[in-house]
Amino acid sequence: MRLLFGRARYRGIEDDLDIIKNVLCSSSFVFMDVFFWSFLLAMLTFSLHQSLAIGSLIFIGANTFGFCLFLALKKWLGDQPD
Repeated sequence: MRLLFGRARYRGIEDDLDIIKNVLCSSSFVFMDVFFWSFLLAMLTFSLHQSLAIGSLIFIGANTFGFCLFLALKKWLGDQPD
């Protein structure tokens, strides 16, 4: 049944996918994403340690780890050819 219906072709799909790929791979998007996940991790573990100081330490540690991992992977992988 799936073969009976042809898929609509879209000429600009390559350009649209390149735009999306550039946004998702940009440094600012990755830094915002790491910030969000670090904040979420700190909030979800707050019931375990019940301390603002340890929550801040978890947040800073997760942020530092995420940023260092991103920078290390960016340096190690560099610009990959298509």
